[in-house]
Amino acid sequence: MRRDRARRLVGLLGAPLVLLALLLLVPSGASASGLTTTKCAAGSPSRLHCGRVVVPLDRGGASRATVSLAVQVLDPSSGPVDGTVIALAGGPGQAATPLTSSIAETLGSVLDHRRLVTFDQRGTGGSGRLTCSAIERSDSSAAIAACARQLGARRTDYTTAASVADLDAVRAAVGADSVILMGTSYGTKVALAYAAAQPAHVAKLVLDSAVLPSGIDPFDRTTIASIPRVLRTVCANGGCPFTRSVVSDLGALMKRLATGSLHGTWYDGAGRAHNAAIGGGDVLELLLDSDVDPFERADLPAAIHAGLSGDAAPLLRLAAGASSSEEEDAQDSDALFLATTCEDGGVPWPSGTPVARRAAATNAELKAIPASAFGPFGAGLVRSLGEIDLCRGWPDSPIAQPSAALPATPTLILSGDEDLRTPRFDALELAGELPDATVVEVPGTGHSVLGSELGTDCAAVALRHFLAGDRVAACSQPRRPAVPATQLPPRSLAALTTVHGFSARAGRTLHAFVLTYRDLETRLSAALTEGGATLAVGGLRGGDLRSSKGALVLTRYSYVPGVTVSGRFTAHATTVAFTLGGSAGASGTIRLNLRTRSVSGTLDGRRFALGPQATAALGDDAVASAAAITAVAARAPQAVAASAEPGPRLTHGLVPR
Repeated sequence: MRRDRARRLVGLLGAPLVLLALLLLVPSGASASGLTTTKCAAGSPSRLHCGRVVVPLDRGGASRATVSLAVQVLDPSSGPVDGTVIALAGGPGQAATPLTSSIAETLGSVLDHRRLVTFDQRGTGGSGRLTCSAIERSDSSAAIAACARQLGARRTDYTTAASVADLDAVRAAVGADSVILMGTSYGTKVALAYAAAQPAHVAKLVLDSAVLPSGIDPFDRTTIASIPRVLRTVCANGGCPFTRSVVSDLGALMKRLATGSLHGTWYDGAGRAHNAAIGGGDVLELLLDSDVDPFERADLPAAIHAGLSGDAAPLLRLAAGASSSEEEDAQDSDALFLATTCEDGGVPWPSGTPVARRAAATNAELKAIPASAFGPFGAGLVRSLGEIDLCRGWPDSPIAQPSAALPATPTLILSGDEDLRTPRFDALELAGELPDATVVEVPGTGHSVLGSELGTDCAAVALRHFLAGDRVAACSQPRRPAVPATQLPPRSLAALTTVHGFSARAGRTLHAFVLTYRDLETRLSAALTEGGATLAVGGLRGGDLRSSKGALVLTRYSYVPGVTVSGRFTAHATTVAFTLGGSAGASGTIRLNLRTRSVSGTLDGRRFALGPQATAALGDDAVASAAAITAVAARAPQAVAASAEPGPRLTHGLVPR
């Protein structure tokens, strides 16, 4: 099942940080009136303690069943406890305790004299994780209805209001009268609801990628409205010289795809070719996915322009990359996502609407929305993503929830400029409804700001100032992407200019080699950012890069049609040698000397040598990139056979936040 629009359950801190897996130990005698803890798993920090808080499943008294909430407490790094931070994960459906280490790393000095508390919200991780066999195989409406039947009456016990009551039980159990409450994405909805219900127990609120109290708009209107601005930001300052307007390109591509899908080939991490097609809904999903991946955002303008000219390969490679990174965390729960979203999330019909009348209610809502609200995609394409009709067959959707005035609690709202699932529009609207809120807009950053900002510490600095009671300043960095826009890939070797002093074919081949290197370094950076146990990257036009026995092995990697590059990077190497081949380019070898920053080799039987000045004139990309790549060879994860690697996910399914 698709997670969180390409990892929409990315959690509190996002993909760039490596998570520490912690095994929860269950102590005896724990209860909601107090927390008994013990040291967590072997190898975990000595100041990290694990315990459980037992709460009623149904606080209305209809059932005597309970939920045992898994809790972790990280003591201050120095000195006595002088405050408590409770961090809430996203989703709904994400377990928080696996993120404790990453949260602590991000908070840094904030925890010098404060303890950090995390807990798996009911239905996730170690807190009675919900499962539904039907949605493990399908995300169809029939499977979702079957999940509701499988959960039975207990499905109504997993609302935001229930999590708010659990949060209060955890707060009381750890002995904190007043806490700093910190949430990301769906966690911000829980944090706001708790602060409204229990304002005396919340000293400050930190809302990262805020969700409005009413929930996510099922029609994604502010999300769709934000796409042009995000694309323009990626192309700012002449970053996309291949187009006059990336927004116009997108509109033209969507018109073309309305008449039929694009067909092409993508290559997996073992260099195998796969024929595939990509449609308008897939392009929309890629756009929506991109706010958790700066490399994907950087790739989109060129991929859109290439698709407009009939070259599907860049879009297909993006789709394959988004699919292969959607690794489902065993502690997260799609069933919990459904239960919470359908019971108290934003749905396009009022509470009490019978199932048989929901389609008509939805159609009436859609009819009342101007067509312009759906941009170049149209209401039908947006509807195909599944969010609008997600809960249509859920029996009790929605349940009326408790409502309280938003609190006057001092609040910091962190909003990524390139966040699409909780866009700036929503952050500013929420700030206007809160009596004491400060919004910090963070340039070059998407969803889950604190864990994903690159090249800036604007959000982290704002957080430290806010918690210290100091003035919070706006970010001083210019609004530009964290990763420069990818350039348009050539369709043929003949499209390239030649290098002075070489024959036409050899000069173009050398140019192709440099472009291949640019692509290779970008793909490697993206793969390492994603993390995971496997490093296996397919070339745009063929071949692959994989880690093997402490080296990075390049096998017939192709970025320019008809030109392949093979070679081997080893740790601390001072020279790197490559073999060039392919049907279109000059064959031969190229050697990069990283110490002298020179390039030499043989192309089509003719030897050549370029010193540092000539290499610089070539762009110096090959030598600089080689140095960067060899630097990661020693720490690259060992490659795993890619025989089971999934292909592009070109279907629309559940899209939890």
